Amino acid sequence: MRRSLPYGPSADIAAEDQEASVDRHRTAGMTAIAVLNMISGVVVILAGLLNVLGVLYLLHQQLRLGVFESPTVRGTFALLLLATGIVGLIAGFAMRAPRPWARTVSLVYAGLLIASSVLACFIVPILATIGTYDITSVPAEGLARLIVFGVIYVLFPVPYAIVLCVVFCTTSWKAVFAKGGAPGPALAPGPRA
Repeated sequence: MRRSLPYGPSADIAAEDQEASVDRHRTAGMTAIAVLNMISGVVVILAGLLNVLGVLYLLHQQLRLGVFESPTVRGTFALLLLATGIVGLIAGFAMRAPRPWARTVSLVYAGLLIASSVLACFIVPILATIGTYDITSVPAEGLARLIVFGVIYVLFPVPYAIVLCVVFCTTSWKAVFAKGGAPGPALAPGPRA
């Protein structure tokens, strides 16, 4: 690793030193959050793509029957899920690097996860009708679908969003990202010429 001179550091040498220092001092917690952000981002993108397919199928069926009503709410929800997943991937890659703005993007991701989970309870048909029927009368196939959808849309994202909020609101993580990088040893100032 090259050291810049205290009386005239060049920008590229200073940037290389900072990136090397940040990468060398990335913690296991940062790596875990980065990987979890990426995995959950992919899962949310897949859920969004499933909803896009549902909207396209609904449009196809309406055109086939000669009836047309735009499914704007479901389409908007599908786009929200896609955007949430993309923000999750960006947050994961930003944490992997780690970048100073990774904390902010991860907190935005947590908020989008909670918002999409709340909306899923009203928009996704199998979740929206959960209180309207007797759960004991649901066949095994329907119960399996209900569990899968519940896990994907509510039980997976909400606790993870809470974990993100708790982790990124601790003083140590705030301090790490307020400095603009990962924790590392403080460098002693060199002699002035």
